[in-house]
Amino acid sequence: MMARRLLILLVLLTGVLMVSQAQDTEPARPDREIYTVLAYGDGVFEPDVWLASAREQDVRTIAEWRADSIGGLAYLDYMHFDAGINADQLEATFGEAWFQASFSNYQNWRELTNCQLGNVRLHEFSLSLNNIKYTMRYWIEAVSETRVLTLFIIFPTDTPEPMDEYAQKLFPDAAVCAG
Repeated sequence: MMARRLLILLVLLTGVLMVSQAQDTEPARPDREIYTVLAYGDGVFEPDVWLASAREQDVRTIAEWRADSIGGLAYLDYMHFDAGINADQLEATFGEAWFQASFSNYQNWRELTNCQLGNVRLHEFSLSLNNIKYTMRYWIEAVSETRVLTLFIIFPTDTPEPMDEYAQKLFPDAAVCAG
């Protein structure tokens, strides 16, 4: 009886060692930026309220969260500058022409304010689409020498509470321009 228990224990230990060895020899899954961008929404966008989607391209990785029940949209563009980007280039890239192109689908838009909050530039906009007025907060952050994050969140202007709540979750130190 004792020999049988020892044999069963030996077989179980051998199985555990074989599984452990197999896991150690499996190639590691490469980090993909699609996971990086989607992680920005972790703990921010509740899965029962917001639908997430993402896609990878050669020059950017994009994530989008939609909350039709509360009229919200968040859009993250993780842009690749493989040759690098410095502060002057960053400022030149994300100027008036950038916003003209970005907001071309809106009937009209105007910038309400912008401010530098640490390493994050925040722009606040008023926009309209299909005769509905929206408010947008648009953050720009150089997250590395070769990656720039732009993220905006937009809600109907007549419901400002969700904007403040989600902006605080996304950028606790850069949720709103002061005064």
